[in-house]
Amino acid sequence: MRLKLILTLEIAFAGIYLALTRSLLVIYLTSIGLTVGYISAMVVASSTASLILSIILYKFPRFVTRRVRVKFLLAHAGERIFWIPMVLTSNMYVITLSYMILSMSSTILGVFMNLLIYSSFDEAGIRDVTAKRTAAYNFTNVIGSILSIFLLAILPPEVKFQIIFITGSLIGLLSTLMISLADMSKMEGVEIPPAIERPEQFFSISSFLLAFLTSNNLLGIFWQPYLMNVLNAPDYVAAGINFAGTFASILGSALWAKRSLRTFRIALASVILTPIAAILIPIPSAHIGISAFNGVVGTGAVFLGNFLFARYLSRFGVLRSSIIMVLLSNLSQLLATPFGIIFGQNYMILFISVLLLMISSNFLALLTIPEVAVVPAHAARTYSYLLYTTSLTGYSFIVETTMEAITLTLRLLALTLVLIILYILYRLVWFLATI
Repeated sequence: MRLKLILTLEIAFAGIYLALTRSLLVIYLTSIGLTVGYISAMVVASSTASLILSIILYKFPRFVTRRVRVKFLLAHAGERIFWIPMVLTSNMYVITLSYMILSMSSTILGVFMNLLIYSSFDEAGIRDVTAKRTAAYNFTNVIGSILSIFLLAILPPEVKFQIIFITGSLIGLLSTLMISLADMSKMEGVEIPPAIERPEQFFSISSFLLAFLTSNNLLGIFWQPYLMNVLNAPDYVAAGINFAGTFASILGSALWAKRSLRTFRIALASVILTPIAAILIPIPSAHIGISAFNGVVGTGAVFLGNFLFARYLSRFGVLRSSIIMVLLSNLSQLLATPFGIIFGQNYMILFISVLLLMISSNFLALLTIPEVAVVPAHAARTYSYLLYTTSLTGYSFIVETTMEAITLTLRLLALTLVLIILYILYRLVWFLATI
């Protein structure tokens, strides 16, 4: 109970901190004259760096299991501190570097936080603390959002972002203080299984969660611009969909926390209605209700992925599960960003992309994950194995083909270089012979 309280207070302070920093990042960067193209490039660069770091941690997990407390607290504090140099300069290189460092700190922090939760609780405890943390975060994030709007309105324009970001960072350090009180002894030297049991199930759950997170991130990129640019909604209505979704997630946390996994079929089927309703309903204010609905059912879909990893901890390994959750989050952000860059203002294609990603996540869950599958459990395991082996074969083929293509290219370049050298020598000999 003590650890659950610490973890809940930690995320509660973090909810306010993130509302005063990350939620205002695009507004701040726009206010100092940076373009959408630069902002997108900065996000892609930081997401790529975080993804590479996630892969390195997955390949070399021993880094996470030694001197845990020092690394955990440094990553936790680092994510909060590096918002300060970002807001004290308008130099885009300093801003990019600071954002990349805090993003990578966030990746390490996410791994340690997952490891702390997964190593300290059983499946029921993980479900309980996940629900409590989600509800606490959403509640304080709303409070932080209201506070940020108030401060933006009353502070002098030339210093308001500096004051807000520094205040947010200091509040964030209170959550670092909270987590410093936690017992991290179970994280030290945690066992790393030599291999994953049932890798096909690990692959199916990861694929389902990646497809859903990518669809959710993509929807978050363009939904508000769609309301303002296409439906001519006022900015307060566009802002209202965030409030509605966040409030509804608090209800969703309580609704899904103790449900049987089979019940989550309802959440999976329901999330598909969000992009369909958003496409078909032209009334801007109605989208606030759609966002609230999405907040409830979307929370259920995310919980399903978390709870499945909690159920299979003994087979996947606590450390691998902790890292893969962060890796999937980083990868989903990176996959969602190019959609916005490529399709730009073509909102119909973007909504269809979200819908197809959500349908794909449903198919993956309902056909390959026995706990929620609409087919018999043995059939779901068979489909999961087929998906895994097919993907593994395809991956091997792509790698082999790529290596052959690279080798062939290098040989052609070498042949070209030899021919150029021979030609130069021939011209040199001809020149000497004519003197």
